[in-house]
Amino acid sequence: MDIAAFQRLRNGLRLNAAPATTQVRKVIERGLREELLASGVFAEVEVGGSDDPDRLVLALGTFRADADDEAVALEVGRAWDLLAFDHWQAHSLRTEDGHVELQAATVDRPAGRFVTVHIVAQRATESVPPMPQQRRPEAAEAPVLACSS
Repeated sequence: MDIAAFQRLRNGLRLNAAPATTQVRKVIERGLREELLASGVFAEVEVGGSDDPDRLVLALGTFRADADDEAVALEVGRAWDLLAFDHWQAHSLRTEDGHVELQAATVDRPAGRFVTVHIVAQRATESVPPMPQQRRPEAAEAPVLACSS
């Protein structure tokens, strides 16, 4: 779903339902962290919560430098599908070179409680090769040339 259509749905959801309790959000945070790390494509994942109704659950991740963006997007989408409530869910998933972003919302029942999620994942930067080892000072000295006159 494109981001504009998703945001319209999310805004309507916020007008017709209440945010889920902190306890419910913590369960989703824990599950999201576990699912993303278990996918094998993430090097690091940080998950937390906020009071922003558009982003009640936030996740920031760094995926392996050798991971394909589409494979990461599939894993992010899979993790979300496992955690979304059965009644209703919608999401927008965007990928660019080295960047995957998911915005999602779910509600547990008609006129029930909702959870919104925002996941941002970036490719790890290639590790910089170590600096070459410097020569020891005694090896760096230039030989002394003798001059005769």
